Amino acid sequence: MDLDLFGKTVLVTGGASGIGAGICTVFAREGANILMNYRSRQAEAEAFAQELRQRYGVRVLPVQADITEPEAVEDLFVQARAQFETLDVLVNNAAGNVIFKPFQDYTEEDWHAAQAGICDHVFRMSQHFLRTCLATGREGRIINILSKSAILSSSIHNLTYVANKGALTALTRGMAKEFIPYGVYVNGIVPGYVRTRVHMDNTERTERVKKLLPLHSFAEPEEIGNVAAILASPLFRQMIGSIVDCTGGTLI
Repeated sequence: MDLDLFGKTVLVTGGASGIGAGICTVFAREGANILMNYRSRQAEAEAFAQELRQRYGVRVLPVQADITEPEAVEDLFVQARAQFETLDVLVNNAAGNVIFKPFQDYTEEDWHAAQAGICDHVFRMSQHFLRTCLATGREGRIINILSKSAILSSSIHNLTYVANKGALTALTRGMAKEFIPYGVYVNGIVPGYVRTRVHMDNTERTERVKKLLPLHSFAEPEEIGNVAAILASPLFRQMIGSIVDCTGGTLI
């Protein structure tokens, strides 16, 4: 199916690896141009961007920025306006690292770090994106990558992550209701276990978890990208405030 994404411009945070790389790959395959934000591993990001350019013939601009910093978010959108005529889709994929501690041992700094790494930058990115759409008079799509931990907490000692992912899920639905009169569609995706560096580094744990999953396998990053492309497509206008379960049956 042609998702009518050819020539669109997509901004993906945390786009150089993991789920973000899978999302960038799918959008490039659909003919969209990519503004790919990343925080570290510059050589890896540049190589991935070049690979997408050569394979799909689209424009890919990798931009290094720590989007937990308000100035970095503003600069990212300045570059987007300078390099691309339009900005059609925002994928808020980047998220801070999980801090594993018993609840009584968390510090104020731990809490604020989780909030900055999960919620605060999504607020800023989405606000800038909405303002861009209002200024250009164009429709837009925002897709937030959420977490099953906000719905089903399967582990302990990660409550700062759980709480902020829950807040992000509520923020997604709230933005959807408020933004739709302006033609900006907001939806979220809840991934399950995905074949990324963080999971594949621990082979023993990975094999143990796979046996517990309904499909007995981890998802590929591109599978999450496929869902993101559907939510970004103008063909799926009835999807507003949807929280798409992409966990491979983990939440059943």
